[in-house]
Amino acid sequence: MNTFKISHFVLVILMVLAIGITLSEPLRVEANHRDRYGRLIASTRGRKGWSRTSAAMTCDKSPRVCRLKGSSGRACCRKRCVDLRTNKLNCGRCGKSCQYSEICCNGYCVNPMFNKRHCGGCFKKCNKGRSCAYGMCSYA
Repeated sequence: MNTFKISHFVLVILMVLAIGITLSEPLRVEANHRDRYGRLIASTRGRKGWSRTSAAMTCDKSPRVCRLKGSSGRACCRKRCVDLRTNKLNCGRCGKSCQYSEICCNGYCVNPMFNKRHCGGCFKKCNKGRSCAYGMCSYA
């Protein structure tokens, strides 16, 4: 019985180590692109399938980096590619940040808790005559 507990404990430790090693897999370079000046831009893929575009230079020197497939947005704000339609720190234009309770919907800061056109999230419209309270249409 005691040997069984020890072997079970060792097996659990080995499984935890195997999972930890698998999750710490480094990023792999999937594709290489060159910008119009011939500089190398690498697109990488992480362990969860998301892709990230990185470059030898930042987007403030070469804004076209933001237009590559897999980029996080088409605009360059503070040396980062961002989507001005959804980025809470750059909503509608670079540097315009939404307040804590607001989200960025199509470039406008809105409060999804009480906005009839964005009730609970972007473009979740309440029916005519209904109000939005706490992110739900016709609450209470």
